[in-house]
This record gives sequence, C-alpha cells and structure tokens, in this order.
Amino acid sequence: MQLWDSQGHTLQKLSDRVYFELERQRVDHYDALCSSLRAAPSTTVDVTDWARVTDWRWNLTPLSAAGSLNGIGGRFNIGNDLDRARNQAFKCLYIAENVDTAFGEYFGGSLSAIKGGLSLSELALRRASSFTTFLLRGRIEQVMDLRTDEALHAFADIIKSFNISAETKEAALRAGLPPRAIMGSAMELWRQLLAPPSEWRLEPQAFGIPAACQIFGRFVQDAGLEGILFPSQHGDGSCLAVYPVNFRASDGHIEVIGAVPEGATHTMLDRDHFL
Repeated sequence: MQLWDSQGHTLQKLSDRVYFELERQRVDHYDALCSSLRAAPSTTVDVTDWARVTDWRWNLTPLSAAGSLNGIGGRFNIGNDLDRARNQAFKCLYIAENVDTAFGEYFGGSLSAIKGGLSLSELALRRASSFTTFLLRGRIEQVMDLRTDEALHAFADIIKSFNISAETKEAALRAGLPPRAIMGSAMELWRQLLAPPSEWRLEPQAFGIPAACQIFGRFVQDAGLEGILFPSQHGDGSCLAVYPVNFRASDGHIEVIGAVPEGATHTMLDRDHFL
C-alpha cells in the first residue's frame, strides 16, 4: 500500500507539472488560439429532428446544460470535479442528429448491439432510472465542424511550438514513463479530440486534470462559436456540443418540438433564453 501510494503521488505530481507547464503556454497564446478558431471555416447546422436523451428527472428542463457540470464534465466541457481546473468549469448541451444516435450516446453503444443476448434498447428497460427523449428543431449558425481536421490547422500550428521543460522530461524518465508528446499537426489534434471515452476520460478521472478535448472546448466557447459538430462513436449520425452562453450574440435557436407540459422551463435556447 505504501508503494502504491508513493507511485500514485509521483504520477499525480508529474501530471500536474505537465498540465501547468502547458497551461502557462496556453495562457500566453490565448488570444492567438481564440483568433485561429474564429478565422477557421465554420458551418451552419439545421437541427430539425435532432434529438436529446436525458434522465427522466430532467424532463421539465430539457435544454438545460446544468447537468454537464456534474463530475468531470463531457467531452467538450469541463465539470466541477476537476480540481486542477478550478473556476474553469463551463456548461455544454449535447444533442444528436437522430434518435438512434442520441440513444447510442446515452447508453454507450448502438441500440442494435447485442450484449448478453439482449440489445441495448431491451437493456434500457432494466435501467434503475428512466429516461426521456426530446425531438428538436432550430438552427445554429457558427459551428466548428470536426468531422474532418480542416478547421484545426491554424490552431495546431500554434500549439505545436509548445514544449515540456527538460526537468519534467527527466522526472518522467526517472519514473519510467514516456515523455509527453506535443501534438504537431491538425490530424494528430483531431484524433486526440475524438479519442474513445476510455482514453480521454483517463486523466480527468485519475488526476483531476482536464483532457485535451475539454481544454479545446473551452477555447471554442471563448472564441464565441456556438458549438462543435463531431461524429458519434455510438451511432451513424453526428453530435453537437452546444455552448448556450454564445447564443446571446446570435440568431441561432433550438426548441423542443411538441406541447410543453405545465411547469416546464428550458424548452427554448436563443438570445433571450441561454442560461
């Protein structure tokens, strides 16, 4: 146990050193990084018939992004539990191109996938908590398209100049760890941003440090973009990570299709309803 604790402390210390060394460089290049994202090609997305699946307890607040702050957060936002990123938590609303993709993202796999003789849709009936599906309509105007790496070249050109100090590299070698690689191209960055959940969640869960995709999401929001369009890993469609705060300066809007139940709030997202 003492050895385990000692090794854990060493790994945490090394992770902290790498994170804060790179964070200082991100701060130094903050304006340039945000400008590179604003200048990158963006797209407009019609979200009519897109879908959102949430726990049943949120059925009266379907377009609230408050849940994204829980725990470590999502792929493109930082949650409240990342203590190395204090005061950096920010909200994000996640929606999917169709119901099947939304279910796949919610349950962690394709609804047609068979596990233990049952499909995920059948297993859903055995969940301890119920869920609700919302169909949406609307339009988002300034969206970063991560279905390819095209929009990442200028951003990658800046971060490829970042470096890790010789002292930190030496400490990693003494601990028997490989040196942290700096992403040197748009393709490398793109692959990192779309890494499987088992990979990108590792550092946030183990060390309280935001993953590369979460840090990138912070820059996209700070650049004023309304969202990130990216391919689902659990369905045939695409997903959107939407930044509600940026709707205050936009004509974009999202709303839930259908009659609104009594007492419901957060059924519309636009310049007048973005919190």
